[in-house]
Amino acid sequence: MAQIPIIGSEGKPILYAYLDGENLKFEFEYYGRSENEGDYEFIHTVAPEDFNSIAIKFSLDLNDDILDLIQQITDLGQGPDLKKALTDKVIKNDLWTWLS
Repeated sequence: MAQIPIIGSEGKPILYAYLDGENLKFEFEYYGRSENEGDYEFIHTVAPEDFNSIAIKFSLDLNDDILDLIQQITDLGQGPDLKKALTDKVIKNDLWTWLS
């Protein structure tokens, strides 16, 4: 499964995007910095019928492949905006979280 790293303002990945069947998933896992701190993972799942909302939000071509659109977003330095749009549900998605 090919993953596209979504780069944040500090030049490091803040999400990883990939297709899981027909769904587009964005995931990231934070690892605890000490044994007293737990790990935290989240996955945003965007259904195919909501892919166009990503293109529209970022003024990209609706006819482009969804993974190409995601790559364009990160190449344009808009990774933080994409993450915020997912978190704020501007882009419709289902959120799954896990804390250990």
